Amino acid sequence: MFIVATDRGIFYKMQQAAPGKVLIEAPTGGTGATCRSCAHCPWMAMNGLENLRDVLLSGDQEIIVSEQLIDRARKPLQRMLDFPLK
Repeated sequence: MFIVATDRGIFYKMQQAAPGKVLIEAPTGGTGATCRSCAHCPWMAMNGLENLRDVLLSGDQEIIVSEQLIDRARKPLQRMLDFPLK
């Protein structure tokens, strides 16, 4: 059983890719959340390959984070990349 916090479209694709696994959509609303839910985010739905290409080519909308945050974020990201799908 896995709790997944992502866009609903990606969640659906994950369910298709891993039919033998139980995936639960994580709620993100609450007192600490800045929005109601990432799974229902209209901004997330605007992302696409063409938009990503344009941002990478132009260098616009750069996000700069501290080294400390990068170090803290690296561990869970590596865990996700190392996780076997089968």
